[in-house]
Amino acid sequence: MLEMLRRNAGSWGIKIAFGIIIVVFVFAFGMGSFTEKKEPVVAYVGGEPISAREFQRAFEDSITAMRRQNPGISAEELNTPQFKQAILGQLVNTRLMLSAAAKMGITVSPAELRSVISKIPAFHNAQNTFDPGIYKNALAQNHSTPARFEAELKDNQIIQKLQGYTTISALLTEPEAKGLYQWARETVRMDYVLFPAKDFEALVKPTDQQVADLYEATKEKYKEPARIRLEYLPVTVAELASTVKVSDEDIKKDYDAGIENFKHPAQMQARHILLLVQPSAPQEVADKAQAQIKDIQAQLKKGASFEALAKKYSQDPVSAAKGGELPWFSQGTMVKPFEDAALTLKPGQVSEPVRTQYGWHIIKLMGNRPAGTVPFDQVKDDIKKRLAEEKASEKSNEILDQSMDQIAAGVKLAKIAQGLGLTTRKSEMMDQQEVQRTFGLKKEAVDTMFALAPGSGAKTPLAMEPARGYLLAEKIEGTPEAILPLDKVRDKVVAEVKVQEARKLAMEKAQKVLAELQNPETQAKALASVKADFKTTPPLDRQAAQTQPGSNPQMLAAIFAAGDHNWLKQPYEVPAGVALARLAERIPAPEATWEKEKRIWISQGAQAFSQELFNALLTNLRESVKVEIVRQDLLN
Repeated sequence: MLEMLRRNAGSWGIKIAFGIIIVVFVFAFGMGSFTEKKEPVVAYVGGEPISAREFQRAFEDSITAMRRQNPGISAEELNTPQFKQAILGQLVNTRLMLSAAAKMGITVSPAELRSVISKIPAFHNAQNTFDPGIYKNALAQNHSTPARFEAELKDNQIIQKLQGYTTISALLTEPEAKGLYQWARETVRMDYVLFPAKDFEALVKPTDQQVADLYEATKEKYKEPARIRLEYLPVTVAELASTVKVSDEDIKKDYDAGIENFKHPAQMQARHILLLVQPSAPQEVADKAQAQIKDIQAQLKKGASFEALAKKYSQDPVSAAKGGELPWFSQGTMVKPFEDAALTLKPGQVSEPVRTQYGWHIIKLMGNRPAGTVPFDQVKDDIKKRLAEEKASEKSNEILDQSMDQIAAGVKLAKIAQGLGLTTRKSEMMDQQEVQRTFGLKKEAVDTMFALAPGSGAKTPLAMEPARGYLLAEKIEGTPEAILPLDKVRDKVVAEVKVQEARKLAMEKAQKVLAELQNPETQAKALASVKADFKTTPPLDRQAAQTQPGSNPQMLAAIFAAGDHNWLKQPYEVPAGVALARLAERIPAPEATWEKEKRIWISQGAQAFSQELFNALLTNLRESVKVEIVRQDLLN
C-alpha cells in the first residue's frame, strides 16, 4: 500500500494524511419486496429487479437523513439527478454485496440479530437492559417497524461480515505506517516572487482587431438566454390547506379516536452545548476541546446566558441555532453518559462537562413531565394542520380533475381558476434555470414550456418536486436565446483583452527574470531587482498546499519534489499573475508526534488498506454483473 502511495505522491488528487482514509462504506438501505410482478422497475442487477417503490423509499429515507444532518439544505439541492444516481448506486451495491455474501454462505442467525439489537443503547431502559416497549416506540417515532428495521439491520450485518472476511489480511506494519506519516507530515517553506498581471494592464492598448478576434473566439460567453413570462396556478397542498376550514369538533374527534398516539413515557427536555470530538481524536485535540468546554462552563457560572453561549459555541448542527434546545426525550433514547447526567439535574440546573462518543457536552435541564397523555390543547394546532392538509390533498385532486377537462377543451387558465374560486399569478421574465428553480420542475417540463407558442398552455399539470404539488401554466410571452452583438458587450471584451495581454506580459517578465536568476553572472543583480517583491510562505503541508489561496497545485507539487534550493525551471501562472518559486526549507515530520500518534496511523492506515481491498471486490462484482437502468426518467 505504501509503495502505491509513494508512486502516486505527485498526484494532487490523493487525499493526504487522514484524508487518505476513505470513510467505510455505509449501506443504509434494505431490500424491498418483489412479489408484485407488475410493479414498475427502475433497474435490473444481474436480472434481479430494483423496484420503483424500493428506490423511492430509499430516496425518501436519504432525504430525511440528509435534512437531519443539515437542516438548512434546500429541496433543489436534494432533488438532483446526481443525488438520485447516488441512491440507486447504493441500492445496486447493496444487491451485489448480498448476492456475493449468499454465494459465500455468509448469514446472520436470528440469535445474532437479537444480540445486536439488544446492545443498541437507544433501546435500553433505566436499568440499561433491552426494553421491547422502548424498541417499538423508538421505531414508530422514526416511521419504521420491527420487521423493516430488522430486515435492514440483517442486511447490514451480512455486509459487515463480508467486508470483514474480504479484508482480514489487510495489515500495515509499523515501518510502513511511519513512512506514510513522514511523507504526509513533512512541510516546506517556499520563496516566491509574484508578477501581478494588474501591474501590466496599463501597458496594454487593445486594438480593434484584438477585440474583434477575442469576441469571435468567446462569443458564447456573451449569450443572452431565452426567457419566458408565465401565467400560472400552483395546485399544492400547502397553499390549499390555508383555504380549508376545520372545525373544533372535527379536531376533537380525531384526537379522541387516536388517543393512543398521544400517550408518552416519562420525558425530559434539555438544552446542551456540544463540542465535537471524535473517539479516535489525538489526545491534544480532546484536551483542547475539554479546556474550551471548561471555559464555557466558567462563563455560565458568571451568569452568561446558556442559550446565547449555545448559539455561539455549540457544534450540534441541529440544535445550535435554537440555543441548544433538544426535543423532549425519554429514558433510553440518548447515549448513556448524557442521559445519566441529565437524570441528576433538576429543572434549571446545569451539568458539569460530560464526555460522550460525540464529544464534550454541558447540559441544562429545562423540564420534566411524567408518563401520560399529551393534552388536547397542546396538539390541537398540529391536528388541525394535518386535517387541513388531508382535505387539501383531496381538494387538489378535484381541482386537477376539473381543470384537465377544461384545459383539453381549450379554456384559458384564468377562466379555469375563476371557476374554482382561485386566482392565477404572473411571473417576471425568467430563463430556464430560474423557471426550474422557482417552481421545482423537471428539465423536460421546463423545455416544454419554452417550446410553447405565446398564449398557449401546458396540456397537463406539471409536477413540482419534491412532492410540492402541481403547476398549471400558460406562456404569456418569450424571447429567444441570442448572442449579444459586440457593441453591447464591447467594454467587457476590452477588459478581457487587457487581462489576457497583461498576463502574457507578466509571463514574459517572469521568464526574463528567471533566466537572469539562473545565470551566475546576473543572479545577484536579478535578486536585488525583485527584493521588494520577494516573500516566503509559512510552513505548508501537502494538504494545506492544495488549498493555499492564490497558488498553483503544479507549482507546489514541484516544490515538494525539489531536490535542491534552486529556482524552479519555469514560471507558473497563479490567479493573481505569474510566479517564480524555489524551495526555502524542508521540515521533516516531528519524531515526538509520531510516538504519540503511532497507533492511530497504523490503525487508520490498515483501515485504508482494508477499504482498498473492499472497493476492489465491489469493482469486480460490478464488472461481472450486468446492471441495466430501465427507468432513467425516474433519475432525472
